[in-house]
Amino acid sequence: MSKRETLQLLWEKYINDRTLSATELSQLKELLRDDANREQVAELLQSLYDQNHETASVDYSSQAAFREVWEKLEAENAEASPVIPLSPRRQWWKYAAAAVIVLAMGIWVYQFINRSSPSSQLAGQQQYIDTATIQPGDNKATLMLANGSILALTDADNGVLADQGGTNIVKLASGEIAYESGNNTEGPVLYNTIVTPRGGKYTVTLPDGSKVWMNAGSSLRYPTSFNGDTREVSLTGEAYFEIAHNPSQPFNVLVKDMKVAVLGTHFDIMAYDNEPAIATTLVEGAVHISSPSQEIQLKPGQQALQDSRGQLKVHDDVNIQQVLAWKNGYFQFNDDKLDRLMRQIERWYDVSVEYEGTIPERKFGGKIPRASPLSDVLKVLELSDVKFRVKGKTITVINN
Repeated sequence: MSKRETLQLLWEKYINDRTLSATELSQLKELLRDDANREQVAELLQSLYDQNHETASVDYSSQAAFREVWEKLEAENAEASPVIPLSPRRQWWKYAAAAVIVLAMGIWVYQFINRSSPSSQLAGQQQYIDTATIQPGDNKATLMLANGSILALTDADNGVLADQGGTNIVKLASGEIAYESGNNTEGPVLYNTIVTPRGGKYTVTLPDGSKVWMNAGSSLRYPTSFNGDTREVSLTGEAYFEIAHNPSQPFNVLVKDMKVAVLGTHFDIMAYDNEPAIATTLVEGAVHISSPSQEIQLKPGQQALQDSRGQLKVHDDVNIQQVLAWKNGYFQFNDDKLDRLMRQIERWYDVSVEYEGTIPERKFGGKIPRASPLSDVLKVLELSDVKFRVKGKTITVINN
């Protein structure tokens, strides 16, 4: 039997209140500790939480719950009896579901469970200043019309918002905006710009039917009707595009000095000023990328990175799920450094991050729901020995 199958079998026996021998409990602990099994453990915990999250007390400490579940395993494993009964089901689910609120977020806590004294590790953690007022981002955006007037899309009523040269801007019941009847070939080309602030996201359907999901701190400039031989928009920040197929009118995305040309395809562009590179990730179809010094073509699953010198480098077999995690409601990391994670937190929670001492070198993997309050996210990170001080909307990472 493989390790994966053994872990699955022992896990199911344990959570279903079936008795495990001391040997089986010891084996289960070792498998849970093994870093090679972390993806499977996360899947098991996520499944447990999805099925039983209603049993968790909202105000119950997730850190304390995790400690009790782990110490329960420790205590059972230390018993002399060869067959160890489990605690009553209701109490087990209370602790397990509460613990998985933290664990299902996906920041690996193997450092925590490998320590000989979990309670001493928790005792030294940074005490929190209340971060309850710092909530996650939401649908927020403003739309600048061709005449310079600005509409707050968050507060606007559903229906027609404005007429732009014969094209109606409509706010849909879903909260998104769309453009209708954009076939006007008369008169000058009119441009709109949609802007998502830090702590905001938004979705827009362009006049040609293409759909764009915008991440926090981004802007998209586009015409209110696509006339001529090409369709062209300009992006800052990050957006995911699903382009309406039209071979006679290629679609171009301009990002600084780079151009991404497509016919009909799905792709993500991340181009924040404080990131080390512009990342273009192709999900479906094909794109042609032009920089001042190079031209390349991407295949699905590839990512092009353009550095500060304009040099392009292609990476194969990119983790598409990780790239699109923001669109799907998650932070997701795979051996990423803390500063990259904190830049995403800055944009989504509209906070500032400072470092006291050097930036911690440790890396992180896993998944955290973007709907989580900031306080929950910081508590998860503290399980991996990262300490914070929060004052107002400034987070200081402490590494003295």
